[in-house]
Amino acid sequence: MTGKPEVEKLRSLAQLDVDAVGAYDAAIARIKEPLVRERLNEFRVDHVRHVQDLNAFILRYGGEPVELKPDLKGTAMRSLTAMTSLMGTEAALVAMLGNEEFTNRAYELAQNLSWPPEVRALIRKNRRDEERHGTWIKEAVRKRPWAEAGATEEAEAHA
Repeated sequence: MTGKPEVEKLRSLAQLDVDAVGAYDAAIARIKEPLVRERLNEFRVDHVRHVQDLNAFILRYGGEPVELKPDLKGTAMRSLTAMTSLMGTEAALVAMLGNEEFTNRAYELAQNLSWPPEVRALIRKNRRDEERHGTWIKEAVRKRPWAEAGATEEAEAHA
């Protein structure tokens, strides 16, 4: 499976990762907590790598690589994340969780298609990254580690 429809599916996945990069940029720019910023930046790097790896296959199969530039959907995703992030870290993470769930579903559907083994392995690897992102974000929203770190810092300042 390496015809035009397959190349377009790979381009669609790559564009989704490009859009995720923009959403991460918006969230990272507005989150002050170092722990959260650091983790989100790691996830952003994963998405950039996904685009690069997918582009390698897109080129191999004669397609046009995806630029690291959001499309209309990506612009909307970034804007919504930016606005939501103004309401605080938890709101930013909830927005990012929605973005990650969307990306997870796309990779899950892509896994069900017929791919050459090396493409299937890449899609599976990227999906595991997406699952890891979603799991961390869910846990962070539930446990709010930034609130605990802030309380510790505040207590130490008053001691």
